[in-house]
Amino acid sequence: MLKAPCPNRIALFLIAILVIISSDSIAQTASLRGKVTDESGQPVQYMSVFIKQTSSGAVTDKDGDFRIDNLPHGQYDVTISGVGYTTQTLSVAVPSQPLSITLATSEEQLEEVTVEGKSETQIAREQPIKADVVDLKALSTQPASMVEVMNRSAGIRIRQTGGLGSTANLMLNGFQGSAIKYFKDDVPMDYLGAGYNYTLVPVNVLDRVEVYKGVLPTKLGADALGGCINLVTKKFYKRYAEASYEYASFNTHRASLNVFYPDTANHFYVGGEAFYNHSDNNYEVTVDITDPEKGNQFEDKVRLFHNRFTHYYGEIYGGITNTGWADDFRISLAGYHIDRENQHGSNMSQAFGASTSTQYSVIPSLRYKKAFAKGRLRFDQFLVANTIHTELVDTARGTYDWYGNFHPASSRRGEITTRGSMSDIGFSYFISRSNIALDVSPDHTLEWNVVHSRFSRKGSDPLGLTFATSGRDILSVPAYYNKTIVSMGLQSEFLEGRIVNNLIGKFYYSEIEATDGDFYGNEEVRDAYYTRWGIAEAVKFLTGERSFIRISAEATTRLPEPEEIFGDGNLKVSNFELKPERSFNTNLGYRFDSKRYSLEVNGFYRITRDGILNVPYNFLYNRHENVEHTKGPGLEADMTYNITEWLNVNGNFTYQEPRIFDTGNAEKEGSRQRNTPYFFANLGANFSRASVLGTRDRLQVYWYFTFVREYYLDYVPKDREPDGVLGLWGKAQFDASRVIPNQSTQTLGFTYKPLGDHLTFGFQCKNIFNKDVFDNFKLQNAGRSFHLKATYTIQ
Repeated sequence: MLKAPCPNRIALFLIAILVIISSDSIAQTASLRGKVTDESGQPVQYMSVFIKQTSSGAVTDKDGDFRIDNLPHGQYDVTISGVGYTTQTLSVAVPSQPLSITLATSEEQLEEVTVEGKSETQIAREQPIKADVVDLKALSTQPASMVEVMNRSAGIRIRQTGGLGSTANLMLNGFQGSAIKYFKDDVPMDYLGAGYNYTLVPVNVLDRVEVYKGVLPTKLGADALGGCINLVTKKFYKRYAEASYEYASFNTHRASLNVFYPDTANHFYVGGEAFYNHSDNNYEVTVDITDPEKGNQFEDKVRLFHNRFTHYYGEIYGGITNTGWADDFRISLAGYHIDRENQHGSNMSQAFGASTSTQYSVIPSLRYKKAFAKGRLRFDQFLVANTIHTELVDTARGTYDWYGNFHPASSRRGEITTRGSMSDIGFSYFISRSNIALDVSPDHTLEWNVVHSRFSRKGSDPLGLTFATSGRDILSVPAYYNKTIVSMGLQSEFLEGRIVNNLIGKFYYSEIEATDGDFYGNEEVRDAYYTRWGIAEAVKFLTGERSFIRISAEATTRLPEPEEIFGDGNLKVSNFELKPERSFNTNLGYRFDSKRYSLEVNGFYRITRDGILNVPYNFLYNRHENVEHTKGPGLEADMTYNITEWLNVNGNFTYQEPRIFDTGNAEKEGSRQRNTPYFFANLGANFSRASVLGTRDRLQVYWYFTFVREYYLDYVPKDREPDGVLGLWGKAQFDASRVIPNQSTQTLGFTYKPLGDHLTFGFQCKNIFNKDVFDNFKLQNAGRSFHLKATYTIQ
């Protein structure tokens, strides 16, 4: 049985915390804490909080929070004031529970003075560690998917194997697949399976998406090579409810509901969110058809017929906040269910007409946050344990053609494989994420982050592989995988904040215990472990009031994922000899912001060894192997320009050169990484006007253009690449069937709010000119589609 590491120093550290807490409780003083929000429930920063009897005071931070320490017990008059808001005075007894204060706006003051502050989105963009932040507030009412929204950003390219619900592969500055990690509110998302996949989450459920490129913050301690995606959910401070419904082409339906209810004293809250996705995905594609009589192949356009996808997700939660023993204590229960019809495999060489797959789970979780030692020490703990169930049914005794005709074959037990499948596998997760931050001084903060994951797999398949000697189902023997990532970081500010430095060290540990079958079906017990160290540095230099330069470098490791080691019990076989990927990456960037425009340019260089790829194995099967080393530079630029107060334009481009090396093959050496776009760009324009048809309405019209330069399914020798500079024009001297051609698509849409922010209607036409769109591994995606969305909000 595997055991998680449990250092004795943790006990000593907890004792130290108790000593600090005890010392605070002895003194006859107390702290006054609280939160200031506006009438819509949003936090208000830079508000002055003044105590008349002591002349003590504070200023609210970006979250609207304030704290005044060392107040003797007694009664005080507390005044809260600031430009743009009506002054409010309260009589407060200290000690007291944290205050919840709502300020009304002052029309006279707002007309005289404009107060500038920074949102959480701006703060995330301007940290030393390179991050692109996709702000979803303005996009929440558009009938757009997360895939579209994120693909409009520089350096990001999401490729799907089909329509709604299909497998997606995110590429980030040359890295892709499992080299990129995913988080929800700073916690690794492995335990959510496909239930909270970023391609399925509605944009109006989230506040923003943080995209880290290269170095990760200490709080997101993970074994990522090229960065991560952090989905940040909306924060609520007042009673709130929002519902949306979208109807689109191909019988697509998407709905969401988000509710939040706090008590009047702001000590208890309950809430929930739910969303639904369904699509028939019955769009037209061009495929190769084999004539059963003549045996020759020809192209024909057909409509997909076995491609439905249905997804349900729901979560309810409740918590206690702003008490003496917890700043936030939250318990939640989530669940999801996915039904999928399998139309084709990793390519479109064969149609499936009966195979289905299912995934579902019920997920309880707990999160606890508390600040100690007058706020200098902050603790954040997350725990979750659940089992994800996956089922694959492949029992058709024959095959289907692309016209939906069934061809019986008594020798087959399935259409995907001759063996067929009735697999039912349980993937069990236990994840603990602990984060501790300590303000050593006003300019230096230490942070520790420990993520421990325990994973196990056990299942059955009456039609699956068995051990030769015992006849046991291979899936029935449990397999275990432990992984622990420890991060420690120091953030320091120098020269009154003009220089900010992040130094981060990491320790990686993994352990495997499983029983596998060799090629002949003989039982083999596998037991292995890996340890690695990593280090990262990120520095930000202010070059002016609105500009800065940042530099980062990292030597890091990516441990294999459970499915890469264990396989999936079907066509993907296990590989217990898989080694971790290793990478060294650097970033150098410049950013400038003004009221009229913003500009960001970022260059990067990556070297990756022992790259893990899914490759063919023993003719029928495939498995993950360490097969590739890559290196190369890249450049991205992003600009936004506000032409007028009602019209702005934006554009970005990404060029990257990930090339393979140390291949031992002179023809392949130095080739671009296969199945990887190396140049793509976006343009956009946004028009917004108020009082178009009435005094309270608002209209927004937008247009987006996307271009992806041709790229290749296989390695193209350098002497066969396009002749144009950097390969940006011309044609590769290569088999056209292995080339993913140039692609350009356009989207046009509008949103209309007839009665303020409560009700919004959105319309969008995607791929206006119905261009052929090919994506991951040259799989064809949908053509032109129409989308209509309605959103209603109560706040």
